[in-house]
Amino acid sequence: MAGKKSTKKQTDTEVRVKDLAGQLENAFVAGLGALSDARKEGVKRFESLVKEGEKFRKKTTDRTETLIDDVQGTIREMADDAQSKASGLLDQVRDKSRLDKLQSAFDSRVADTMDRLNVPSKNDIDAINRKLNKIIKLLNEQGKPAAKKKVAKKKTASKRTTKKTAARKKAAKTSKKTSK
Repeated sequence: MAGKKSTKKQTDTEVRVKDLAGQLENAFVAGLGALSDARKEGVKRFESLVKEGEKFRKKTTDRTETLIDDVQGTIREMADDAQSKASGLLDQVRDKSRLDKLQSAFDSRVADTMDRLNVPSKNDIDAINRKLNKIIKLLNEQGKPAAKKKVAKKKTASKRTTKKTAARKKAAKTSKKTSK
């Protein structure tokens, strides 16, 4: 009977080993199935991640283009504003030159009118003053009363010279006008 028990134990052990081996084999095959599913799912997941990445790239590209357009618009506005200000300054400068031209034309006309009326110019008066200063200096150096007569003669000579100069200027201007 003892022999029967050991064979029975062996058969029970063998059955258990066979069951355990079957379970291990099932677990191994289940692992392979899971790996196969993971591989299939991994490809699907990878493809979905690529699609999400493309969507994200498109959104960021759109936002970037919008920002670039906004910056370019702002730069254009700033350039237009700067150009407008520069044009305004240029117009002011041009107006200043027009004013200078108008002033010089006015000055020349007044000078011509004064010359026609035989009114001495500042240059004529300055020339007379220089001559008078020379005469006064000579008188002070000599200290003689006889020199007073010479001064009177020189004054008349100066007046004659001034009249001659005015007459010459008038003749020169009339000759210029006739030549034009």
